[in-house]
Amino acid sequence: MKKNISVLLCAAALLGACNKKIDEIRPLVKIDQEGELSSAAGIVEATVGNYSLLRGTSTSSYDEPLANISESRGNNVTLRTFGPVLKTTDAFAYQNSPGAQLGFSNEFYRGAYQIIVGVNATLEGIATFKKTSFSSSTEADKNKVLYAEGENHFLRACTYFNLIRVYGKPYYQDAANSPGVGIKTSSSLTDMPAPASVKAVYDYIISELQLAAQQMKTPVTKTNSFASTAAAWALLSRVYLYMGGSLAQPNASFNDSVITYVDSTLNYSGGKYALIQGADYQKLFADDETGTLGRAMFASNKEIIFAFDNATGTTRLGLLYNYDAQYDGGGTFLPGEEFLHLLQDGDIRKTFLRINPANGRKETTKLLVLYAQLLTHAPNIYLRVGEQYLNRAEAYAKLGNYAAARADLQLIHTRAGLPATDLNAITDKELLPAILKERRLELAFEGHAGYDFFRNGLPMIRLAADNNGQQLVIQPDDPKVVFPIPTN
Repeated sequence: MKKNISVLLCAAALLGACNKKIDEIRPLVKIDQEGELSSAAGIVEATVGNYSLLRGTSTSSYDEPLANISESRGNNVTLRTFGPVLKTTDAFAYQNSPGAQLGFSNEFYRGAYQIIVGVNATLEGIATFKKTSFSSSTEADKNKVLYAEGENHFLRACTYFNLIRVYGKPYYQDAANSPGVGIKTSSSLTDMPAPASVKAVYDYIISELQLAAQQMKTPVTKTNSFASTAAAWALLSRVYLYMGGSLAQPNASFNDSVITYVDSTLNYSGGKYALIQGADYQKLFADDETGTLGRAMFASNKEIIFAFDNATGTTRLGLLYNYDAQYDGGGTFLPGEEFLHLLQDGDIRKTFLRINPANGRKETTKLLVLYAQLLTHAPNIYLRVGEQYLNRAEAYAKLGNYAAARADLQLIHTRAGLPATDLNAITDKELLPAILKERRLELAFEGHAGYDFFRNGLPMIRLAADNNGQQLVIQPDDPKVVFPIPTN
């Protein structure tokens, strides 16, 4: 097979925005439809290459900017060292700098459209293959191509969802008339879409995921480091959750859809996924400093619906949270005192924290860095079962089905080793705040904290936002909630 995937390192200036339009998109991955995409094996290989862009390329990363922006804008973390705002602390400080050297927005935006262009090129190649070679292919190859098509639609939807969370207002804030991001559906350099509305982007994401879910029902067996029908359903539940309205004005239809897709994920996946318990739950995240515990080998883990496999250890993602004394680097963010006080005695989730012996500071171990390597083998978990129960609990509470909401909340609370009686005194009116608190504890450092307040119409309150203990309050309609689209 002729292999023609090449990285175009000269395309350093991938994206620009002028009058909020994409002026130039140069794909970092060039795919030859007469070579790489002329066979089922080549299509599968190109699709794997698109997954790799979730981590990044040799010139820029995607996972670190996304994690930085998504987690640091919440109130779970504080800084290890306070000082002038740097690229790594730009989002934490709500500076939202579009410049490449000032914050992570530029790198994230660039990386997102790298994924999209790679996916678009692959889907174009698949369309050509289906016209020219599909009918004469073996049944096995037909299945591989159809499944890969679904995977690429999933990757495109996931990427647009991450973009709209960063560059669009919360959905309940007049989504039809609020600007979002450009919906680019081709690999052509002349395709320069203007930003679509927030509503249009969400509608597109939903259509992509629904299509992906159907296509990935094709009989192809893959591990949870690849997308699946269940992954598409699980992400749909999150998308509809973000559309589900504020606490003051919930949207019944969208919350019904949350429940539908969670039910589909949990009940119609052939028992592949489950809420793991006890010691298995404690082994869900990361690895130890020497890499000997094997936690990163997650293919048989029923909690994980979809995660990026970092078993090769080529991501620096863990450096956001873990300090490495050998290089005197990393550990930009520490668990904040308010977050730590929320963890009760006996909560298993306390075991996801440790005292770093190098500096005596408490850190999360969900993405633990291997000693003296500046790398982590931890899977970058995008979708897991625990979130699904919390999505459904929130939707039930917004619909006024408090018994069902309480049942889902109790599953997560007791899985953490805490007594069910903790919830007895919580009234129906207090249930939704209790669910959001549980969500904060369960999904801490997994990239949800920067969005959960704002999508619910709540302020983000950081009690000690600087070295002087100054409080920071960001209201959900504050312009700082939305990043400006990078201009260079």
